[in-house]
Amino acid sequence: MTKIMNKNPFYQLAGCIFLCLQVWVECLPSTPTTPGSDQSTEADRNLAKTMGKLFESNCHGNIIRWDKDPTNSPWGKFQLADSLNLYLNIWQNQKVLDGGKSEILCSRFRKGDLVWKTKFDMPSAPQDNNQVKAYTNVAWVRPETLQLKNVKVFNSVWDWKLSEQSQDLVADVSYDIFLSTDPGCKEQTCASREIMIWLSAIGGAKPAGQKQGTIKIGSEYEFQVWQGTAGVPVVSIFPAQENRKFDAFKGDFKDIIQKLGQFGVSQDEFIVSVGAGIEIFKGKGELATTKYTLDVL
Repeated sequence: MTKIMNKNPFYQLAGCIFLCLQVWVECLPSTPTTPGSDQSTEADRNLAKTMGKLFESNCHGNIIRWDKDPTNSPWGKFQLADSLNLYLNIWQNQKVLDGGKSEILCSRFRKGDLVWKTKFDMPSAPQDNNQVKAYTNVAWVRPETLQLKNVKVFNSVWDWKLSEQSQDLVADVSYDIFLSTDPGCKEQTCASREIMIWLSAIGGAKPAGQKQGTIKIGSEYEFQVWQGTAGVPVVSIFPAQENRKFDAFKGDFKDIIQKLGQFGVSQDEFIVSVGAGIEIFKGKGELATTKYTLDVL
């Protein structure tokens, strides 16, 4: 059965807003590092431009756990840098049945290279099976105004593995990029467009809207392109070949977004945020990320 994504993108920022958490958290003190110091390399300076100050000690085996209980908050985060956070985001927790649970483990964050994993169990009532319950993700928010046509570098590497999945798992492993026509917009609440880059569609999951075409990125990646709405216009791409997954992804988003120009994405738009994680409709599993990097210059 086709699963249509039905979500309000504005909820995905709520992890940034509701910081009074009742989630059980294991944490170590944060120690900022400044890769942009005088003796830093060009790579360090570029990292500083993308991320700002790093808080690497916030990711030394620290854990956030949630279970379906009125006393537990469905929001939680590790701040990894000025512009980067790892979020527990059960934004439709009210549609998760009793017994639902989730956790994120932040294993290591070193010089912009992140290792993390999430385990989850999201039972769902039949009438809610086609609705996303959670988007556990690492999210970057731009530190300064950045228009697409002025972007020099927009790259990401993501190595991941999905395991321990139940037979009824419906989910997608995806990037979530928000854009705005407003140069001052730094929150998803003022975004005017969403671009989703699905690296895997599990259990028959499909994006919002309808298929509009295909694009090729180099010789390795071919995507279907779908267009729909989820509060704002959404352009979603996912592997053109059924059951294909891109679990060792090296992506040039600048190239991808340029190719999406034929589907209405304008180079005059501004980057708001970039997320990378798993959208969970229902079921259980574990997503382990062994390498994640993002460069935006």
